[in-house]
Amino acid sequence: MKHQISSKYFINLVRVGLIAVTTGITSEVAPAKADVIYHAFDECFADVKTKLPKIQEAGYTHIQISPANKTAPRGDNACTSDKEWYMQYQPLDYVLGGHLGTQKDLKDLIGVAHKSGMKVIADVVLNHMAKYKFYETVAPFPQAYPIYQKLEYFHEAKCIDNYNDPVQVENRWLCDQNSIKEGLPDLRTDLPYVQQNAQKYMTTLFGLGIDGLRFDAAKHIPRGDMAKILSVVPKDKFYYGEVIGQSYDESRKYISVFPKVTDFQLVNTLKDAFKYGGDLRSLVNPSDTKRALPGNEAVTFSRNHDTWAPGQFDNWKFDSGDLPLATAYVLAIKEGTPLILNFDAFNPTVVAGVQFHQKLLTQPQYFRNGNEIATGANSPNLLFIERGDRGLAIINKSGEKFNVPQAKIPGLAAGCYNELQYKFQICVDTAKQVTQWGSAQRRGIEIGPRTALFFVRSDTN
Repeated sequence: MKHQISSKYFINLVRVGLIAVTTGITSEVAPAKADVIYHAFDECFADVKTKLPKIQEAGYTHIQISPANKTAPRGDNACTSDKEWYMQYQPLDYVLGGHLGTQKDLKDLIGVAHKSGMKVIADVVLNHMAKYKFYETVAPFPQAYPIYQKLEYFHEAKCIDNYNDPVQVENRWLCDQNSIKEGLPDLRTDLPYVQQNAQKYMTTLFGLGIDGLRFDAAKHIPRGDMAKILSVVPKDKFYYGEVIGQSYDESRKYISVFPKVTDFQLVNTLKDAFKYGGDLRSLVNPSDTKRALPGNEAVTFSRNHDTWAPGQFDNWKFDSGDLPLATAYVLAIKEGTPLILNFDAFNPTVVAGVQFHQKLLTQPQYFRNGNEIATGANSPNLLFIERGDRGLAIINKSGEKFNVPQAKIPGLAAGCYNELQYKFQICVDTAKQVTQWGSAQRRGIEIGPRTALFFVRSDTN
């Protein structure tokens, strides 16, 4: 969700999940593909355009912008502060030209991105409108909304008090029980008029050249309504839904509507693995045991703007030293479409991971048992991820260096490999023995504390 309500409300939201009704809808839209998405969270469009060369150089192919629609006034400067970021997720109207830039600014960003071979994804909010407190001095509810000035377009003003009740989840307001003014007026997405307004807004974005969409608060819109709204999305567009599922099965229910959904199951799994006493070996093929979504259905991340935001989703926040390592895992594996928050996007470990992911995009993956690598390498603090016979990622979450004089890497082809962050080379012979690790005299492995390394065969583009 993209709203600033009480921390107690968000804790309850995470604990019980947002339950939806199964409708058995199937999606006939073949999903377009994205490689690695740079999330330009709460960034003004003109600023993103200026940063495009840096974003592209780091290896990102897609940019996801925050909602572009008109919202209530912000008390901060949106181009220099993220203090009131949540305002962007509370529409007053579907007119383009909010605090992040005008329609021309957005069109200019898309045009320059396309010339650079990059694509732009728009975040859209179709479930609700802005809180009453932001417009109560302008007009009574609901007359402040230019396109929704009748009560009949909204569900009754009642807060959700039972998140295990799918009827409430889909038909009541997201709000603090203590004040309806803190509520987000929930649209009746079953009405053709409401669906048509949503489709008109999406069509406007497509007309500007938008390449894909992220749908906020997807679980609060009945899937039957969502399927009708999505009927205007062209088949060549990439799109996915924000689904905060407490369980694997709950998250996958929305694959009947969206080609991909957000993988909060993987975030849970990463948190368990990287916490003190956790075991990185638990990250071996987690989707096989329902601890992550199947890769072709998942948008993956270690944190997004919701888990970044102060005072909410604290159970999904990583220690600062673990965060780049968890992100390294997201980028090292083949599964999923990685989404990288702008606050993390230019960390050197993350940039190396982005480039590793792009260079080895089509290569299969294999989690190598540490016993096959070196003495002492089968450890809860180490993880070895091979990508075909052309790449290797190693993660060490320990606070101590791992150092052995001899090692072998069974999955790599004979040849030399370049490390993408620290810029040194390793070589492997036909017997899979390490013959060089930085220096020609070193035949083992040395990886520093709390470090991720990314190796790619030297002849890989």
